[in-house]
Amino acid sequence: MGARLKNFEIGTGSATFIYYILGVILFSVIIYLIYIFIKNTFVKQSKIKKEWKKFHNVCERKGLTSAEITFLEELVKKYKIIRSIYIVRHLETFNRYIFREVRNYRSEEIRKRENFNTFITNLRKKLGFADFRFLEELTSTREIPEGIIIKTTVTIANVNKNFESKVVKVDEEGVVLTVPDPVMSKEPLSETQQVELNFLLEEDAEYIFNSEIYKVTPGPPGYIHIDHSRDFNRMQKRKYERIDVEIPFKYFFLNPTQTEEFLERRKFALTGEINYNTGVIKNLSGGGMYYNDDKDPDIGTLIAISFKTHDQAEEMKNIIGRVERIFDNDDNTFRIIIRFVKTREPHRNQIVHYVFERKNALKKEKIQKLKKKKRLTPA
Repeated sequence: MGARLKNFEIGTGSATFIYYILGVILFSVIIYLIYIFIKNTFVKQSKIKKEWKKFHNVCERKGLTSAEITFLEELVKKYKIIRSIYIVRHLETFNRYIFREVRNYRSEEIRKRENFNTFITNLRKKLGFADFRFLEELTSTREIPEGIIIKTTVTIANVNKNFESKVVKVDEEGVVLTVPDPVMSKEPLSETQQVELNFLLEEDAEYIFNSEIYKVTPGPPGYIHIDHSRDFNRMQKRKYERIDVEIPFKYFFLNPTQTEEFLERRKFALTGEINYNTGVIKNLSGGGMYYNDDKDPDIGTLIAISFKTHDQAEEMKNIIGRVERIFDNDDNTFRIIIRFVKTREPHRNQIVHYVFERKNALKKEKIQKLKKKKRLTPA
């Protein structure tokens, strides 16, 4: 019996023992990889479900119809948008895929195309992506104001032809520009020709958009219809410095009546007792701020903000801001990006001065630390 057992013993130096150890290691690695795969799949599915839940919450809050929700769901799946919430929260994401869909509908009959454009326009309004008056900067040609004069350059047979145009219409289809009669009669304008649109917006920023013609109306008067584009350069003439801060503030969101009054007259009436919310400004500039909250307001919501910086004795009251963007934080809170749309000039100057002084103070502090570190470092 002892002899038989001895035959089954695995010696530490034998090949059998080595194969046994390798088998155990390989088995352990396989089990670990299976565990990681299952875990990652579960986490991924959990995140996707969470994203869709946020998506549907926003859709419900915005009052979207079942047809509108279905359309957006199909859009997310068609273009494999990783985060479904982005298409109802970010203007850039919405425009990116809507422009593609509008181009796809160009081959349809006029009535069907018009119905689709009306559908998109209504959807844009509900999502808060239709009021471009308070945008800090444009994201596409869809936001170009009607009535402005722009410098237009059309490339014809590798030669650039320059002329001034007036923007007569901007809708979901594209931008319609006037063409001077001499240009229209002499130049062979046609579809797919490259176009550059150059204009100054509010004497603050210069934009150069690159696109192409999708339709020509000979006239007179003559027009060219330009495809919507997200391809542009922007040259900012004024930009505010910003800095991370920890400043308590109080705020309230304007109700529908106050919002309508403000949009019409740039002011609104304060009726009854105001229920202020409180928060902490995390980043500040002369043009806006952001704070974190566990509730996400709608994009485009107007907010009245009151606060004072550390070097101020008096509070700056009722600075009007607009919810520009919303980002998800890792702790299930939201980063609310606010752009100031109405600020008294003395208040803006105080904010700019505060940011400037704080930046200088931080620079001096950093230099002092470096000098101290250098003194302590042995030669």
